[in-house]
Amino acid sequence: MNNKIKKAIDRQISEKPLFTNEDRRRFYANKQNKGFSWWNQGFPKLLTAMTTLLLLAGSFYFFTSGNPFQSPASPEEETVKEGPVPEKEQYNHPPLDTRIKEIKNLVLNGPGKNQIRDTVESLDGVEIESAQEKKGTEELMSFVFAPDSEMQNTSFTSHEPPSLEAFQNGELDLFLAVQWNDESNGLSSATLTYLSDDGESLTEERFTGNALKREFAKVVGAEDPVSMKDLTLRSIARSLDKEPDSLTKSDLLELEELTINASHLNGIFDVEADPSYFEAMKSLRVLKLNQAIIPGELLKEVPSLEQVTFIGPTIKDLSRVAEGMQNVQYLNLINSSFQGNAEDILKLESLTIVRVDPSVVPDYEKLQFEGIDVRW
Repeated sequence: MNNKIKKAIDRQISEKPLFTNEDRRRFYANKQNKGFSWWNQGFPKLLTAMTTLLLLAGSFYFFTSGNPFQSPASPEEETVKEGPVPEKEQYNHPPLDTRIKEIKNLVLNGPGKNQIRDTVESLDGVEIESAQEKKGTEELMSFVFAPDSEMQNTSFTSHEPPSLEAFQNGELDLFLAVQWNDESNGLSSATLTYLSDDGESLTEERFTGNALKREFAKVVGAEDPVSMKDLTLRSIARSLDKEPDSLTKSDLLELEELTINASHLNGIFDVEADPSYFEAMKSLRVLKLNQAIIPGELLKEVPSLEQVTFIGPTIKDLSRVAEGMQNVQYLNLINSSFQGNAEDILKLESLTIVRVDPSVVPDYEKLQFEGIDVRW
């Protein structure tokens, strides 16, 4: 039965085998050819893709890291590149107000000569060598300070302050004149000159060793000429040993003693002037008026007045002048027309010595009781 079935199947599908040896050989040959074909066709594609990726990565590195062929930077260079390059530091001169303040503090504390020069140098000042001068025991020294640049202008040769135009043109912003006394080994005077705030005039501040207080006297418009009555102007010029026509406000700062003598005139001479002139007389300590009268408003402008003498028929009491004489310590009325009393004299709160005729002021003992030295 089984043979019959087998024969029937063979007749249907063929009696020959489905796979011959030749079929097997071609199968294995095709299998090997397929593997070789992938290597020839797939690998070049993969290689192309990898090359493209490498080129893209290299280009990205080139443009983000700069030139890769340049030699590597040193550690110092790398540090500089990390932050902004610092600007070169520029040296600035001390401002004008700092220079003025330091010089004034120095002078008020009684410096030595070398200390003055050292301080000037630290403030970028330059001494005018040609202006060094000796007058007896007095040595005069002058210094200039430039506003912005190193001092190169050597045209300044005098102890007198430069012109207003020199300050306005920026040739200097401060001038210092010092008078040194070798005998006392100390300062006799020191004067600071600089441009006023409005830029239209000069301001001068002066210290004198004989001042009532250790402070600087200040006047604005130091270069302005002085204009007043002829007798007053000539009296001031005589006290300063200068010509009347050359007097400036700056000169008034030097005035320590003033005598106005009008005895050669017929009548009484009335001292009249712009109050700013008497305000500039910061160092005036002694005033003598011979047949001359002065308003109390002008005396009030003189801060350091210590001694006053009235001569001639110019005063009956102190009512007109008392307001401007509150700092006066010495009063001489012996040769005047004074007709007041002790109460009148006691209006002067700082008075310590008074010269008066006891027959004119019979109650002078009241003055002595208040501690005033009465002389005649």
